[in-house]
Parts: sequence; structure tokens; C-alpha cells
Amino acid sequence: MTESPPAGWYPGADGYQRYWTGTRWSEHMTRADRVLPSPDPSARVASGTPRSVVVRVLLTAAAIGTLLILANRAAEFVLAVLSLPTRGYLRDWGALGVVALTVCLPATRVGYRKRDFLLLMIPFYNYFLICRIVWRITYLPFADWLPRDEDAANWRQAPHPTLPGELLYARVRR
Repeated sequence: MTESPPAGWYPGADGYQRYWTGTRWSEHMTRADRVLPSPDPSARVASGTPRSVVVRVLLTAAAIGTLLILANRAAEFVLAVLSLPTRGYLRDWGALGVVALTVCLPATRVGYRKRDFLLLMIPFYNYFLICRIVWRITYLPFADWLPRDEDAANWRQAPHPTLPGELLYARVRR
């Protein structure tokens, strides 16, 4: 019987690296020329246990539902103050704008750029993107996605406390 290689990044096809958990290949991939932050035991990283999938689903659903209801009410209020019709496309686009502005700032903490909020103005895609941003926010201070190159210094790879060999990033405390 052969031993499995240790968990880590390994070169893959087409100039990419893939993460091997020690038992299987992860869905995480990155460019082969990208310098990944090495684990630094002296760095003070977030501690605790990441939220489970069930808790994340419940938190995401509650946050999105609340956000959409409050954005709709805010758009109705602004339209009423401006003496415009409070039903129809104006309210819908106004609510969408409120959601885009609300989600824009926390999105920068979970791997999105400020300019990505323009994607929130695309009908139907915006709901997918809002769900994805809120899903990532509910996992903070941990990350199960690769940080962007410009934000990689703020994250360190850490062992997952409940899933041995899984890829997990934790925000460095300053």
C-alpha cells in the first residue's frame, strides 16, 4: 500500500496549482505563478470554530430576507417623499440600488472589489451575487475561498479545526 502525499499545493494541468487535502483534491485552484502565503505559526489568526453549513444557510437566508424587505421599504419611502409612484419599476430599481450600496462595503472584506458592485445592477445575476456575498460574510473571520493577490497578506492558511486536511484561511489580527 502506498502512502498519500501530504496536504498542500501541487502543480496541475494548464499552468494551475490544485490543493490536495491529504485524501482528495479540493475544488480550490490558483495560477501556478501566484505566490501563496505560507503558514506562519507566529501570526495571530482568528480562532474558534467555523460555522457549519446549516448555520450559514440559516444566517444567509435571514440576512437576505431582511435586506430585501428593508431595501424595498426604503425605496418606497424615498419615492413617496419625492411624490413619485411607489409601485412598479422605480421601486424595484430603487430597492436594487439600496441593496447594491448596502452590500458593496462588506463585499470588500470577502474578496470582492468595490467596482464589483456594478454587477449588482444586472437583473437576476444580482440575486446570485448577493447570496454569494452574504454566504461569505457569514463565514467570517474564516474564508473557504482563496484571497485575492492584493489581499493575501491579510489572510493565513490555517488547519481546519473540524475537517482534517481541508483548506481554510483565517484573517490575521493586527
